[in-house]
Amino acid sequence: MKTLFLNFEYLVPFLLNQCGSLLYYFTLASTDLTLAVPICNSLAIVFTLIVGKVLGEDIGGKRAVIGMVLTMTGIALCITSSLSKTQRPPSTF
Repeated sequence: MKTLFLNFEYLVPFLLNQCGSLLYYFTLASTDLTLAVPICNSLAIVFTLIVGKVLGEDIGGKRAVIGMVLTMTGIALCITSSLSKTQRPPSTF
């Protein structure tokens, strides 16, 4: 354990991962689950592809980019749908 925590190349990605996990749990605790879970899971895939590309990995070419665009479009639709529900006046039923 001591060797791992003294290794800078291991410690930085580990701490970033833990910060992402904390952000995920705080987001789940403070927002609607029907919105937070799909967004977090979708963004995990997008960030994995982006970091893979930055690190020089082959991410799958055009199909991966199209998938990321479709994922981001779906997230935008979820967010706008959620916003329109909260801004709508209450039903009179």
